[in-house]
Amino acid sequence: MRAPHEEKQQTAREHPAQVGDAATAATASPLIAQYLALKAEYPEAMLLSRVGDFYEAYGDDATELASALNIVCTSKEAGRGQRVAMAGVPHHAVDHYLGRLLRQRRIIAIAEQMEEPVPNRLVRREIVRVLTPGTVLEDQFLNAERNNYLVAVTTAAGATAIAAADVSTSSASLSVVADDDALAGELDRLAPAELIVAAEEDIERYQPLVNTTCRIAVADPQPDDGSRLPALEQIAMAERPAAREALALLLGYLRYLRLDAAPIAAATVVHETRTTMLLDRQTRRHLDLLAGSGESKSASLAGVLAKTKTPMGARMQTAWLCAPLIDLAAIRERHDAVESFVRAPAVRVDLQKTLAGIGDVERLVQKIRARRAAPRDLAGLRRSLEHATTLATDLRATGNPQWADFAGEIEAAGVVAQAAELLATSLVDEPAATLAEGGVIRPEHSKELADLVSLRGTGRDHLLALETDVREATGVKSLKVKYTQAIGYYYEVGKAHADALGAEFVRRQSLANAERFSDHRLKELENRILSARAQQVALERQLFDAVVGKLADLSTALLRSARTIACVDVFCSLAQVAGERRYVRPSMTADSALHVEAGRHPVVEAFGGLDFVPNDCAVDARHRFLLITGPNMGGKSTYLRQTALMSILAQMGSFVPALSATLGIVDRLFTRIGAGDDIAAGRSTFYVEMSEMALILRNCTPRSLLLIDEVGRGTGTTDGLAIAQAISEHLLNLGAAMPIVLFATHFHELVDLGATFANLDNLHVAVADEPTGPVFSHRLLRGSSSRSYGIAVADMAGIPKSIVDRAAEIAGALESRPAVASRRSRTARLGESPDRQLEMEIT
Repeated sequence: MRAPHEEKQQTAREHPAQVGDAATAATASPLIAQYLALKAEYPEAMLLSRVGDFYEAYGDDATELASALNIVCTSKEAGRGQRVAMAGVPHHAVDHYLGRLLRQRRIIAIAEQMEEPVPNRLVRREIVRVLTPGTVLEDQFLNAERNNYLVAVTTAAGATAIAAADVSTSSASLSVVADDDALAGELDRLAPAELIVAAEEDIERYQPLVNTTCRIAVADPQPDDGSRLPALEQIAMAERPAAREALALLLGYLRYLRLDAAPIAAATVVHETRTTMLLDRQTRRHLDLLAGSGESKSASLAGVLAKTKTPMGARMQTAWLCAPLIDLAAIRERHDAVESFVRAPAVRVDLQKTLAGIGDVERLVQKIRARRAAPRDLAGLRRSLEHATTLATDLRATGNPQWADFAGEIEAAGVVAQAAELLATSLVDEPAATLAEGGVIRPEHSKELADLVSLRGTGRDHLLALETDVREATGVKSLKVKYTQAIGYYYEVGKAHADALGAEFVRRQSLANAERFSDHRLKELENRILSARAQQVALERQLFDAVVGKLADLSTALLRSARTIACVDVFCSLAQVAGERRYVRPSMTADSALHVEAGRHPVVEAFGGLDFVPNDCAVDARHRFLLITGPNMGGKSTYLRQTALMSILAQMGSFVPALSATLGIVDRLFTRIGAGDDIAAGRSTFYVEMSEMALILRNCTPRSLLLIDEVGRGTGTTDGLAIAQAISEHLLNLGAAMPIVLFATHFHELVDLGATFANLDNLHVAVADEPTGPVFSHRLLRGSSSRSYGIAVADMAGIPKSIVDRAAEIAGALESRPAVASRRSRTARLGESPDRQLEMEIT
C-alpha cells in the first residue's frame, strides 16, 4: 500500500532529530524504537500512540500534528543524548482532535497500550485501528443524514468501473460507466469522502471530478480479491475486468486497514446507471437538490422534503432524490405507497411518532459487526428494536396489505424480537458509558456474575459494620470509611482525633484538616472487595462480548429490517409533504409528455416568503421546444427549474406541487443555467457556458429534458445570438431524436424560429406597464415578448438615475436606427454575423 496523494503540512518549527532518520533509529530509546516499528506498518499514516493519559506523536508526525491542530510541539529524550520532536493530545479529548484531522483528509493510526504499565518496563502497544475519511464508524465523525462513501475507480479493457461502499452502513455497489461524463455524474452522486485509485497518473484524471473535501489515495490492486462475487455475474463480460479490479481495489484497501471486508463483499449489488435518471454535477447544483457546504438546508429541495424521523430514512431519501427511477412500474409502486399514507394522515402521524424513537440501526449494527460497539450503543439498539416492534404491530393492525408486508419485513422473521429479547435480558436499563467500571450486564444474566455482585454488595455492608466497630472502639464518632483510587479504602478522622487511633492503625495520608489511616482488617476487606470488582468487570466484558457476537450473527437480518424501516420513514415523509403542501399524485406515462396544470416551484414556494404564482406547462410530440422570452425578474429561470424539479420529484416517488400533472419518463436531465469564471482552471464564464452546452449536446436523448437559460450571454451580442440560434436550430432539426427543450432567452430575435419550426412554441412572461414602472405578473402566456425591460429592472435595483437615464437614451438611439433593425432581422433569419460597425456607432 502506497502513500496517499496529499501534500505534507509544512511547518516553520525547528525541531531535533526526526523519527525515521537512520541515526535516530539505530540509537533510539525503547519507546521511540517501538514507535518506529509501529510507524513502519502504516508509513503514510499519522501515528498517535497512547502513553499514559496522552496520545503522542514523534518526529515528522509530531510537527505535522502540531501544525494541523495548532498545538505546542515540544521534544522528548530519544536515546544517547538525542531529542526528538513530540506533540500530543489528552486521551479524554482525542475524538475531538481526530475529527479535525479527518476533516483535513488525513489518515490516522491509533496505537493503544495492551497491558497495565509496570515500572521500568516498556508497555506493549499495538495499532488497534486506522481511521480514514471513508472508513470511519464512529458517530461523531459522520453526518447522520448522508452516506459516507469510500470509492474505488479503475479502468480496464476500455471500461471504467466504480466500486462504492459505505462502511458505516455495510452497503456497497458496483457500476460501470460509459464515459468520463457519466463517471463525473456518478462521482458527484456518491460524493465520496475518500477515493482510491490504482496508479499515481489516475490522480490528475479524477481530482477535478470530486469535491475538495475528498481524500485521494493510491492503493495496490489485488486482482484475485472478489473474483467470485455474485455481483460480477451481473456485469457484462466485456466490462467485467474493470469491475473485478475496482472491487479488488476496494476490498484490498479495507483489509489493509484491518477492517472486515467480507460483509462489504457480500452486500455488493450492481448499480445499473441505466435504471435511474442521470443528473450531472451542474444540474444538481443548478436545481439546488441538496444544500451545499455551509449553506442552509432550507435553500434546497432536500430541505423541503426533510420530514424523515430516522437517520436511515434521511439517507435513503437523499439517495432517492439524487437517483430518480426511470422504471415506470417501480415509480408507480412508490406512488402507491405514498398515496396510502396520504390517505391515512392520523395513522401516519402516530407511525411517525414511533419512528422518531428509532435510532441509526444501520450504523449501530455495523459497529456491532466490527466489534466496536459500546454499552450505550447496545442500549440504543434495544430502544430502537422495541420501537421497531411497535411500528410493525401498528402497520399490521391497519389491515392494509402493503403495510402488512412492510411489517413482516421489519420483523425479519422474528429476528428483531429475538435481538430485542437478548438485549432486554442481558443489558441493564442504564448501562455505563464503558465496560471499565462494570454495571453493564444484568446480574441475573449469569449466576457467576450474580455471586460477584452479591459479594460486592455484602462488602459494602461489611465496610459499614467495620466503620461502626472502629468508631465504638476508638470513641471517634466522626470517623468514616472512604475510598479513593489512589490509596484505596481508608479511615478518615479530623486532626484533633488522630491520636485516638492506636498503634495498629497505619497513617496513609495527611490533609490540611484530616488524617487518613488503615489497619489489617480494612486491608483484608479491601482486597476481597476489589478482587470481586475486578472479577466482575472481567466477567462483564466476556458476557458483553458474547452478546455482541450473538447480535453480529443476526446482523444481516437486522440490516434488512432497518432498510424497510427507512422505506416506511421516507414514504411517511413524502406523504407529510404532500399533505402540508397540497401536492398531487402525478400520472406517469411511457410517452414523452409533460403536462402540468398550475405547477409551482417547491423550494421557492416553501421558503420564498411570498405567494407563489403557478404556471402551466404543456409539451407533447408536436411541441417539444418551448422558447421563453421576457424580462429579468419575470420568472423564466424559476419556471425552468420548477419543471425539472417536477420530473425529479415524480420519478423519485414523490407527489408534485401542481393541480394536476401527467409526466413521461425523463432518462437524463440537463441544465445550462447561470455561469461564472472557473479561475482555478483558467476558464472564462463563456468557456464554462460552452462546455456545459457541449456536454448536453453530446449526451441528450429523445427522453432527456433540457433546460437552457440565456445561452450566449457570456460573449458579444452578435456571437451570442448566432450561437443561441445555431444551437436551437440543431435541436429543432433532430426530428424524432429531439429531447424536450425549455429555452429561456433575452434574444427576442429567436422568436421568429416559430415560423420555420412547427415543433417550437413561443411563451412569454406577462408584464403590465404601469405609470410607476413595469409590474411583473410571473405568469407565462403563449406568444413572444418584444421588450426586455432591462433598464426598468436596473432602475428598480437602485442604479443611479443618471445612469438609468443615459441607458434609456442610448437604447432609444439604437432602436431608431434602421440599419440596426435591418441587421438584427437578417441575423435572426440567416444566423449571419454583421460587421463591427454597429458596435462602434454608440460611444
